[in-house]
Amino acid sequence: MDGGHSEATRRRGRQHRYLLSGIAVCGVCGAPTRVGTQNTSTRRPFVAGQPPARYRVYECAGTPGSTGFHVSMHQEHLDRIVTDAVLARIREPDFRPPSARAGDEDGLERRALRLEIKSDRAWLDSVQSEATRSQRPDTLLRQQDIVLPKIRAAEKRIEDLEEPDPLVLGLKDARSTKNAWERMPLAQRRHVVRALLIPRILPIPAGERGRQGINLHRVDLRWL
Repeated sequence: MDGGHSEATRRRGRQHRYLLSGIAVCGVCGAPTRVGTQNTSTRRPFVAGQPPARYRVYECAGTPGSTGFHVSMHQEHLDRIVTDAVLARIREPDFRPPSARAGDEDGLERRALRLEIKSDRAWLDSVQSEATRSQRPDTLLRQQDIVLPKIRAAEKRIEDLEEPDPLVLGLKDARSTKNAWERMPLAQRRHVVRALLIPRILPIPAGERGRQGINLHRVDLRWL
């Protein structure tokens, strides 16, 4: 699976330029975020002809019928929080890379397939017993021709659903997860984030307005 290719979706003919645009969501309405700019609160002497200092933010893009903007957060701060969390999670001893294929996160399809395989094998066992009793081996051969391809197809589907995401697996197996992450193109980093979690930006609590620096309490990481 080519993580770079999977992230080749373009908005208005351009590739994404930031790690979490469209991935991080608003903690109020659930809308995806876009990248905007805000004036810095750092005071500096006004210089005629110079624009005020600005920085990039992830901001709520709003949803149809809603009032729009709800939250925003410094782009570099959220990138750092999510990057540190992703790398720490991948380095945990019990971490298992997610499947390379979307869907069946709850394992329901795989459980159904295993039950189907178990039922088909039980059926063949019963046919074999009856064929032995009646001395009709052709009966067993006919049923095997029908049922064994179904079992093989179900086993192959389970293997496909459990195949680990190659980009996430590469990070897990790397000697230095951090170095491997830094060598990844942005599109592949975005793919890894999408595979692992959904970051939710929460509103600023009333008592923390004007606070400077990274605020971990404003980010809710929903692991997939």
